[in-house]
Amino acid sequence: MSSLASEEAARLRVVPVRPVITDRPFAPVAKETAAIHQAFFDDIRPLAARFPTAHLREVTVVRAADLDARVDASGQTRVWYAVESLQQTGSFKVRGALVAIDACIKRAGGSAGLHVVAASAGNHGAAMAYAASVLGVRATIVVPKGAPAAKCERIARFGVDLRFGPTPHYDDAESMAISMAEAEGLPFISPYNDLNVIAGNGGSLGYELARVLGHVPEHVLLPFGGGGLATGVAWALADAAGETPGQVPRVWGVQSDVSPVMADALERGEAIERFIPQGPSLADGLSGGIPDDAFVRARSAIGGVMVVTEHAIAQAMHYVYRDLGLLVEGSSAVALAPLLLPSRERVASALGVRGGDLVVLLTGRNVDRSTWERAVEPFAAVTNR
Repeated sequence: MSSLASEEAARLRVVPVRPVITDRPFAPVAKETAAIHQAFFDDIRPLAARFPTAHLREVTVVRAADLDARVDASGQTRVWYAVESLQQTGSFKVRGALVAIDACIKRAGGSAGLHVVAASAGNHGAAMAYAASVLGVRATIVVPKGAPAAKCERIARFGVDLRFGPTPHYDDAESMAISMAEAEGLPFISPYNDLNVIAGNGGSLGYELARVLGHVPEHVLLPFGGGGLATGVAWALADAAGETPGQVPRVWGVQSDVSPVMADALERGEAIERFIPQGPSLADGLSGGIPDDAFVRARSAIGGVMVVTEHAIAQAMHYVYRDLGLLVEGSSAVALAPLLLPSRERVASALGVRGGDLVVLLTGRNVDRSTWERAVEPFAAVTNR
C-alpha cells in the first residue's frame, strides 16, 4: 500500500448512530412517518406516471461486479449502481421538486399566480426551476455566491428569478431565501427539510430500488447533505420491507471531510444548524448545516455516516467514468468513495455486510467540465501509463 493510500485509509471516519438516551422520544418522527405514508407514499410509487410531462426515468440500476470482491471476499455480496444522473436537470432532485410544487398547487387551489422560493447549492435549484416550468408556476432560486457555472446555467435556462446569496456558504443563501419568502408571503421549499421533498426524492427512489431489484436491498450507500434523501430512502425501504424506520439500518450516508456536518452532529449528539465548510469541496452540493428536526429524522432512520477525503472523492469520480462512461459530480461520487479505499474491510464491517445486495446511489452529473478534468487527471494519468 502506498503512503498516500495509507493516509487516505487512516483518514476515513466511520460514525455509527449510537443508541440515544434522551428525554425527548422520537414520537414526532413516528407521526411524520405515518403522515408521509398516508399522504404521499401511495402517490409517489408511480411517480413518472403522476407527472407524465416531466419525462421522469425510473431509477437505472447497473451491476458493479468489479466491486463485489472489494466488499465481500466470499463473493456473497452483489454491488449495484443506482444511477440518477440521467434524470431531467441531471439529478434525482427533480423528483422532490415536482412533488413539493404539486402540493403547493393543491393547497393554493391551482397554479395561477403561485410563486415559490427555494435555496440551493445547485441541483435542487435546477430541479425546482424545471418543475416550476412543467407545472406552470413562478420560482425564485437563491444560490451561494460563486456557485458552479454548470448548475447556475441549468437553473437559469428555465426562466426563473435566479439570485445569489451574500457569501459562498449555503446557509447564508438559505437564510436570504427564507427571509424573502417570509417577507412576501411565499412558500419556501427546502431541499432537505420539506416533507414533500423527502417523500418525492428519497421515498420514490426507495420504492423504485425495491421494485427494480425485486426485493429490498440489504445495504445502501448514498451522499449525505441535509439528510432528506437518506431519510426518505430509509423510510421507503423500511415500509417496503414491512419494518419500522430504523429497525434495520440499511442506509449509510457519506460526506466529505471538508463538510462533515452529520458526522460531527452524531458525535456531539445534537444538530448543527450552521456549519462553515473547511474549504472548497468537490462535493459542494452537500455543504451546510442540519437543523434539529432534520437531524432527529435522519438519526432515527440511518445506520451512520462515513467521512472521506477530497482525494477519495476525486478517485471515485474517475472510477465511475472508467466503469460506466459517466461524468458525475463529487456530491454524487462521494457515495462510492469508501468502497475504493484500502480500509474497505472496515467499511464492510460497519455496514454489517453478510451477503445480499449493496446499492451505491449516484445522484447527479452537474459538474463543470474543467472541475471534473482537474479532479480526475491524476488518476487518468496512472490509468494511461
